[in-house]
Amino acid sequence: MRCEHTDYLELACIKGFELRVTTRGGESFTGHAKDIIYDKQKCQCLMLVHNSESLSIPLEALIELEALTPNTYFTTLRVDS
Repeated sequence: MRCEHTDYLELACIKGFELRVTTRGGESFTGHAKDIIYDKQKCQCLMLVHNSESLSIPLEALIELEALTPNTYFTTLRVDS
């Protein structure tokens, strides 16, 4: 993930944007961006919260980020490592 993508992701976490993220495996997840954390394997992950449940998705697995919260920063980001 390039630095500018991480910057947009951090902004989404700060603002609490609702995102739809798609992984390289073809899975899609929706939730509010909460934080970028490190998991037990020291892998950097996006923490999404949906219906009071937290989900950690490794940043290296992300391929697309779509902001469902209207904003002036980004709509869809295609993440190519």
